[in-house]
Amino acid sequence: MRFFDRILGKKKTIPGSGAKETVLAGGGAALEARHADAFMWGNKGDELVETSMYADAIQCYDQALEINPKLTEVWNNKGLALARTGRYGEAIKSYEKALELKPDDVEVIYNKGIALAQLGKWQDAIKCYDKLLEINPGDAAAWCSKGDVQFESGNFEEALRAYDKSIEINPGDETVWNNRGITLVKLNRFSDAVESYDKALEINPTVEKIWSNKGLALVRMKQSEERIDLRKIASSMPAAEKTVPLIEPQHVEQPVVEPFKPEPIPAKVETTYQVENNKGAEFIEPRPAEQPVIEPFKPEPIPAKVEIPGLSEQEIANESIEHLVMGNNMYSREMYEDAIDLFDKSLQAGPGNSIAWNNKGLALSKLGKLDEAIICYDKALQIDPQDSVFLTNKANALYKKGNIKEALENYESAFKLNPESKTVKRGIELCLKSLKKASKTTKKA
Repeated sequence: MRFFDRILGKKKTIPGSGAKETVLAGGGAALEARHADAFMWGNKGDELVETSMYADAIQCYDQALEINPKLTEVWNNKGLALARTGRYGEAIKSYEKALELKPDDVEVIYNKGIALAQLGKWQDAIKCYDKLLEINPGDAAAWCSKGDVQFESGNFEEALRAYDKSIEINPGDETVWNNRGITLVKLNRFSDAVESYDKALEINPTVEKIWSNKGLALVRMKQSEERIDLRKIASSMPAAEKTVPLIEPQHVEQPVVEPFKPEPIPAKVETTYQVENNKGAEFIEPRPAEQPVIEPFKPEPIPAKVEIPGLSEQEIANESIEHLVMGNNMYSREMYEDAIDLFDKSLQAGPGNSIAWNNKGLALSKLGKLDEAIICYDKALQIDPQDSVFLTNKANALYKKGNIKEALENYESAFKLNPESKTVKRGIELCLKSLKKASKTTKKA
């Protein structure tokens, strides 16, 4: 959990020089000038925090507090700067100084709770959030933060109750729905977890990690079966990604589902051919050369059947499927080089993932690296030689290279496995036309 994702949102604004509660005792122009200097140093510290110059910011805050040690806001913001540099113990002391001046300051209590949690002092952190909830029982953020701490301390039932309270108050926060989903996975309530991720994605469909978490929950939901239909997992992927927010929700960056070693998830790839049946997508990447453009379509995912092994090497396998999901996202956004890097990482953990080899081939083909793409399709076919989709993709790459006879052989092999596919039939038709045209040209010569 990364509490710092939200920490700067709790930086306090230092009041103007006219603020009565922080004016130095006494009077006179000299004291007023010193008072103005304190605010100047405090504001300069804030500016430095915004540019991540935390050490310099701390020095400015110290200058301000030397002049006027009664500035609650400066003690709080100094605590934030200290926390940003990992000095959590010192940050807590700074927050406590602020709370001596203003015991019920909700922002300072919130930030103290974050620092305590970073040190693993779960119960003390929970006391901070309980204090916030005494002040305001309707504080959705406090309920969420309490849930985060309960989760990190392993109290999943308590975390779930806290997230439910937060959602009851504010049902429009995708972070809470996501964290709730992760907690439900920990409780082996996979169906409920998927529903929670769906709620998060209704609110914000642009966070890739939520899609990934949903895919992992679907995998876990099926882990007791011998085989899994990856179409359900693929349907958890967005059809089109928008810009991803810079700050990810808490928990998202480290999905907590216990992973297994599955075959990867098929990418959603547009093709230039039509597929007759609805049993799954044909990931046909190129359009044969020198042929008219055929109306594209958006296919369903590959009808892959994947063996579910045991739960050995769980962490490695979890990393494999996450990279596969992210690679698919990169492909859908036409970021093919990034997709290839992610497919490679997935294959490092699971070199037997035929769909990862296939999807890497698709990305390479998009970059015009047809020889490398064909090697990937061959790898996929070594693992699953009866997959008509892999054969068809290889045939397309061969056709695009001009290897018409070899392309035809692969189309015909795919036809034997899937004779109803219009895609395969169209590929055969194009090959035969090209060979006939070439034969006529040879005779004329």
